[in-house]
Amino acid sequence: MSVEFNIARRLSSRRNGLRAGVMERVATIATIISLAIIVVTLSVVEGFKRNIDTLLTGASSDIVVTAPESRGVVSSAVLPNSEAIETILNGSDMVASYSTYLAKAAVIKSDENIVGVMLKGVDSLYNMEFFKRHIIEGELPRFTGEPRSRDVIISRRIAESMDVGVGDRIEMVFVDSESGLLRDRFSISGIYETGLTGVDNTLVLSDVRNVKRFYDRSQEWVTGYEVWLTNEADSELVAEELNDKFVELYFETEINAEAFTIESIFPQLFSWLATHDVNALFITVIMIIVALLNMTTALLIIVLERQRMIGELRAMGMGRVGVVKIFVARALFIISRGVIIGTMLGVALCVVQHFFGVVPLPAEGYILSTVPAALCWGQWLVAIVATIVITLVMMILPSLLATKVSPSKAIRYE
Repeated sequence: MSVEFNIARRLSSRRNGLRAGVMERVATIATIISLAIIVVTLSVVEGFKRNIDTLLTGASSDIVVTAPESRGVVSSAVLPNSEAIETILNGSDMVASYSTYLAKAAVIKSDENIVGVMLKGVDSLYNMEFFKRHIIEGELPRFTGEPRSRDVIISRRIAESMDVGVGDRIEMVFVDSESGLLRDRFSISGIYETGLTGVDNTLVLSDVRNVKRFYDRSQEWVTGYEVWLTNEADSELVAEELNDKFVELYFETEINAEAFTIESIFPQLFSWLATHDVNALFITVIMIIVALLNMTTALLIIVLERQRMIGELRAMGMGRVGVVKIFVARALFIISRGVIIGTMLGVALCVVQHFFGVVPLPAEGYILSTVPAALCWGQWLVAIVATIVITLVMMILPSLLATKVSPSKAIRYE
């Protein structure tokens, strides 16, 4: 152990009832608060990104293949149910699975209210895990068996607009270019709530056979293919590869399909998330500056209080670099206490929020019902190391003040 480090350790010792100075305690508390805020901020921002990404891919999928005019959203624009499209999807190693769906625009009508919706028809192969998790009342419709089920699930917003509930019957009106107005009646088997405005405002889910009745029976149609990718896949790259093949398909068969990523389908949400990254960076920088200012002040006070010791060390032959090392090491001990306690406090708050969700959020404004807290150990480690390194480097400046002390004057000083 170096002499400088040993001296700094002894100065930081709290044996024999010694207490830290006021400025040292202030610097430690400021570091604790700064680290805790940095840890919580990174956790919340990453939690938003992970939860909303999971929410969006659950409501749709990693990639959606539709007619170009639909741009990946549920609409009435259709594609032929083509083996050529399925061959392209099956030929990609990055595609884990896919499902088809068929949709038709409709109006839910009652004596008092009217709501425009999109009836989305799926079959038993469709991944329903997302809607299972977001059913708040009732149950999912039956998608197999005979006779076909006329059950639907609707969102809480639609149910409130129409003043209906589970078990009630609703009438839907469809517009057909050849037959004019078509009507059908359905029974509400469940009510869901996702928090996604684009989904909750319009989407009604049912057996695909209920939707096929409103299309030309001579051709098998689909509105789109929802595609789920493998964990290591890059959705942007996969979409580009698929679109290159769809261009070739168009020239060969005139089937006009296009692949859209979740980012391109919901650009506003991802732009909103990007602003959170900027906010997190801003908060982190501010907290590091706060810790730096308090540490600088504390170290300056410590240097002034230890002028006699500095003079004695210089008189005994210690160089300027050695004196700087003592006070940088002294700063390290102060920072270490603040970093350890602040990190433990921040991580504890994040763990509690992650598992118990004690802090709520208004879902109308933030999509999620509780403040998300991700356990992002890698980001925390980078932030902690960066804080320590930046603070220690900046502590060299106030430590240089100690090298200006004259040994003869400091020793005479009482």
